[in-house]
Amino acid sequence: QRIIQQCSNYSTQELLRFPKLLDAIVEVVTSLLRRRLPVTNDMVHNLVAIELAYINTKHPDFADAIGLMNNNLDEQRRNRLRDLPPSVPRDKAASGSSQSISDQVDGGTGNWRGMLKKGEDGSSGDRVVPLPPASPQRGHAVNLLDVPVPVSRKLSAREQRDCEVIERLIKSYFLIVRKNIQDSVPKAVMHFLVNHVKDSLQSELVGQLYKTSLLNDLLTESEDMAQRRNEAADMLKALQKASQVIAEIRDTHLW
Repeated sequence: QRIIQQCSNYSTQELLRFPKLLDAIVEVVTSLLRRRLPVTNDMVHNLVAIELAYINTKHPDFADAIGLMNNNLDEQRRNRLRDLPPSVPRDKAASGSSQSISDQVDGGTGNWRGMLKKGEDGSSGDRVVPLPPASPQRGHAVNLLDVPVPVSRKLSAREQRDCEVIERLIKSYFLIVRKNIQDSVPKAVMHFLVNHVKDSLQSELVGQLYKTSLLNDLLTESEDMAQRRNEAADMLKALQKASQVIAEIRDTHLW
């Protein structure tokens, strides 16, 4: 819509002289833009659908985020071991929290649900509501406004840590997806809409406007322009006559 508005506002002195030609050019450009708009929208929707189709846990940026969180967890684990009383065995306390984030992300199923499944196996008989797939299928809307179901029981230390890890991973991957969309959508718009219109506009204008039957009508001047030209012609005649009178006065000698 903004491009169409910009085309309507653009004009030169030559185009203002022929308003019908200007309107015809704007109509051709607008029609070409509207024809390319569905193709561009489909491509943008496909880019979003591609990001929703699969969570790539092997993404380089995502692997870097996992490595940083592994370092943070190792530091937290060392701090906890340092604060433990001497009566608690160090090896037993360390074994319960030695799992890395990369192992948790894979979880035996290749996605974050593996971590949740491990939480189900370790729970004491509590019934867990099954989660929807990590990647929604095509044709199903993703409702991002669902209110989370409150947990009636208190989470254990491991479950709390797993929730924090999942939250960090989701935020990290969301930033990756947002970066991809912010980079790919403008490129798609430029390729499928702007550049295509730029390359096809001349042939489109020639094909629709360069017709003998339309030339006389398109090259009809506006009434304002014709009136201004007549006024300018009358002014030119008056100035020429005044110049002639001044020249005659200059040649006259007073005795």
